[in-house]
Amino acid sequence: MDLHGTIPPMVTPTTDRDGGVDVSALRSLTDSLVDGGVHGLFPNGSTGEFSSLTRAERRTVVETVADAADGTPVIAGCGGTSVSNVLAAVDDAADAGADAAVVVTPYYLGTTQDGLREFYETIADRSQLPVVLYNIPHLTGVSLAVETAAALADHPDFVGIKDSSGNATYHFRLIENTPEDFAVIQGITTLAIPSLDAGGDGIVTGTANVFPAAMAGLYDAHVAGDVEATVRLLREAVIPVSSAHDGVPTAPALKFLVRQTGTDVGPPLLPLPELSDEEERRLADAYDAVASNLRATQ
Repeated sequence: MDLHGTIPPMVTPTTDRDGGVDVSALRSLTDSLVDGGVHGLFPNGSTGEFSSLTRAERRTVVETVADAADGTPVIAGCGGTSVSNVLAAVDDAADAGADAAVVVTPYYLGTTQDGLREFYETIADRSQLPVVLYNIPHLTGVSLAVETAAALADHPDFVGIKDSSGNATYHFRLIENTPEDFAVIQGITTLAIPSLDAGGDGIVTGTANVFPAAMAGLYDAHVAGDVEATVRLLREAVIPVSSAHDGVPTAPALKFLVRQTGTDVGPPLLPLPELSDEEERRLADAYDAVASNLRATQ
């Protein structure tokens, strides 16, 4: 598959602090992202609080998003720590209409690069869907080495990697050491432009939940060679939002910001905290500033 462009790691609208998917709100959110011109949809990722959802809830999320995607590719999070659980999630995602499965490095248990490679190859050999690797070591406690990713990239069922390491050198080495048709996607929004400049294929950006048209426009402007527009969108959208939720748990921050757009996506799931009044004020101020700036340049 052609994995590229701006892809929001979608928040999961919830009905309560301990669970429940708000299907109506999720459909509205999906519609807004598609209307904003995003190039892909990524439900059930870290921002989507996948680890706090049941298997049935995760399937409901993918079904709802895929049904509303209107042709926009859906890459569904299928993370887990066992091969059988990951493959069950992949089967559910395939049945629900997803186009690819995103599989994060297994977490909690320490392992080696040989263990990671065998884990991923076993999944790919049995998967109904193309597989996207996902490296986010600050959450999983394990990093997929460039050499391991490059070896996996030779397997026909691996189509790309979402790199949320935050390590620019690592990211550039991924681009350099993987085939042309293997997508390298930047998962840290503030590194979007360096990644694209180096030949990266796209960005997974939480900000696109809130300002999808601006973030899709940043990618499109870069492809068009419009440096002025690319930098302007970085300054007007990416930096204010990233600065405002620095030090604030990502999912609660983005859920609050999405609520500012008019879609109530519910509270963060436990064990994530509710935001403090000060955190909400800071985020609300950033939202208002970005929205005002974007309106002024339309």
